[in-house]
Parts: sequence; C-alpha cells; structure tokens
Amino acid sequence: MNSEKWQKESDEWVKMTDKNRQMKEKRNNQQGYKVEIIFTQPLDAKDPFDWISDAIDEGEFKYKTNAIHATSVEPIDIDSDEYKWLRDSIK
Repeated sequence: MNSEKWQKESDEWVKMTDKNRQMKEKRNNQQGYKVEIIFTQPLDAKDPFDWISDAIDEGEFKYKTNAIHATSVEPIDIDSDEYKWLRDSIK
C-alpha cells in the first residue's frame, strides 16, 4: 500500500515538475514590447479607448503576436512644449 501511494505521489510530482518546466520554457521564448502610437483626431470623435483594441485586431498585427495583454490610451496636451513637434506637423 505504501509503495502504491509513494508511486502515485511521485508520478504527480513528476507531472507538476514537467508542467512547471514547460511554462518556464514558454516564458523564456517570449518577448514583450511596449508600442506607443501618437495621433490626432477631431475633438468630437469617439474616445480611442473604446476602439483601439478593435483597430489593432483589424490589421496584420494580430497575426504576428500571441496576445494583446494591455492597451494604454491617454490624452496628451498638444499645447505643451513636449509635443511642439506635433503642433508643428499639423499646421
């Protein structure tokens, strides 16, 4: 009886160890990226937060990635000195 119990626990340990190894290998074969897109749109247009994920899925992007884990959408102050280049480009 002890021998059977030991074998069962040993088999479960081997399965768990193998699963952990596979998960670690998968993580080691991945590279994360942060992509920032700066654009302008009319003030009365729909909030990009509501459509950015769908827009990403429409293009080839979804075929070259495993998953989209997060998106970040925040308005910027076009009048700030940091974005002077953007003001200059849309004049």
